[in-house]
Formats: sequence, C-alpha cells, structure tokens
Amino acid sequence: MKFGFATYGIRPDDIVPLARHAEGLGFHGIWLGEHILEPREFESAHPHDEGKTFVPVHTVARKMYDMWTMVGGILGGTEKLTVTTGIYLMSLRHPVATARAAITAQQIGGGRFQLGMGAGWWKEESEGLGIPFEHRHKRYNEAVPLLPRLFNGEWVSNDGPHFPFKELRVTEWPVRVPMVFGGTMPKALERAARAGDGWYGPMVRPEEAIGYKQAIDKIRAEAGLTTPYSFQARVWGEPSKEQMQPYVDAGFDTLVLPSETLQGRLDFEMTLDQKKRRLDEIAKNWGVGR
Repeated sequence: MKFGFATYGIRPDDIVPLARHAEGLGFHGIWLGEHILEPREFESAHPHDEGKTFVPVHTVARKMYDMWTMVGGILGGTEKLTVTTGIYLMSLRHPVATARAAITAQQIGGGRFQLGMGAGWWKEESEGLGIPFEHRHKRYNEAVPLLPRLFNGEWVSNDGPHFPFKELRVTEWPVRVPMVFGGTMPKALERAARAGDGWYGPMVRPEEAIGYKQAIDKIRAEAGLTTPYSFQARVWGEPSKEQMQPYVDAGFDTLVLPSETLQGRLDFEMTLDQKKRRLDEIAKNWGVGR
C-alpha cells in the first residue's frame, strides 16, 4: 500500500516544506489540486458537495497556487516523492502546452511525475478565462488523445475545432508520463478505464469509491486490458487502520489523505509545525514507512 496526501486548501508557502517532511516519514506521494481564480459570485455546486464531503468544495485566493510552479518546486525540493496533479483542469489548457510542461516535470523529477486530469466543474472559473463552459467536454475529449502521441515524441497535427495546429513535436525521444483520470460519471469512468494508467477518486464514502473502482475494473476486463493500473482513493473519515481496511480489501493500491482531514477546521490558523505534527500522527496510525 502506498500513502500520500492532497494539498488543496493548504497555504502555498507550507506545501514544499510539508512535502519534504512527508517524504522523511515515508509517504509515497503528494497530490496537487487546483483552481485558477476565485469568482466574486458563483452559483455552481460541486457534484460531490451534497453531504458527501466534509466541507463545501470552493476556494479562496490565498489558498490557490499555479499548478506547474508548485510541481517543479516539490520535485526540485524532494528526492523520492511522487507528484501527481490531482486534478489538473485539462479543459482550460492547450494540449501542446500541457505536454511541454508535463515532459519537463518528468525530466526534473526523474520519473516521479503523474499527470492527473479532469474536465472541471466550475462554470464561473471557465468563463473567467474566456472559455465557454459548455465546451469543456469537447475540449477535453479533443486534447486527451493527443497527449500520448506528444509524450512519445511523434510529429503531431490536429484539425479539431478547439486546438487546431500543424505538424509539430515537443520532444525528440519518448518520455513516459502516466495519465491518471478523475471523474465519476459513466463517460468519465469509461475514459479512465480505456485511456488511463490510473484513477484518482473524489472524497466520498468507501462504498461509493469502491463502486466506481468496480465499474472501471469491469470495463477493463471486458476490453481485455491487462496493463498495470493504479487506483488512488482520497480516504473518507479519520485516518486509522480500520478506516482504510475497506479500500485495502477492495484492491486500492494508494490511499490519499485529504487536506481537510490534515487541517480539520483550523485552516490558516494551523501553523506549519502543527501540520507536521498532525502528519506524524497520521503516519503512525496508518503505518506509513513500515
């Protein structure tokens, strides 16, 4: 079993030192959530807000960071920790620029990077960047198949309506970048099963996360897919061996500690030393590093 923690909601200046501390404790990885901007007003609701998460999923500007800057900072400041974008808002980015950044991250980290991505859910965020919200799935579906070819060093062109470009490449030799998908809707699970190297689940109760895993397993089995695949769960509830057992029994290989569980409701009132001590406690409860 591999263990990690998620950073969404942790103040940016604490993340790199906390990552170093986690590495010393024996944690395997860190997952970087993101939002790019904070609308003054919004009506969108996260699909897992209704009684399933500890707190409503939203953001404030002081908790946000640039995804690629943080990826490079953690990879450069650690030696063993795997860094996963969980999740990167792919529908808001150009696939060529994404491929360029992901390849560089993999080179900096010596193979310790995973590109976790999703289409996004926040209408006002998309509109704030000038991207029609109703186009997000079309943009996402157009971008995703291009990424493996760009990672592989191929000459690639695209005539799609959202990202048209003439033949180009971004690397002269293949660079392996594992692609991990989020999402829980049927089409998202289908994409994760067929196109991904893994699935990163939302913070939902164990039985719900297990149901999504079983759906992906079924799709992969019916398609005859036998390549290695990673199931990564954000753990619901207070971290303990008892709490993580259903995930273990169901075949999840990675358990991720949500930042809400790390910080509780203290949020920015919690000092870095307090966060480190809390991480020490959780590592002991989970048996991290043993």
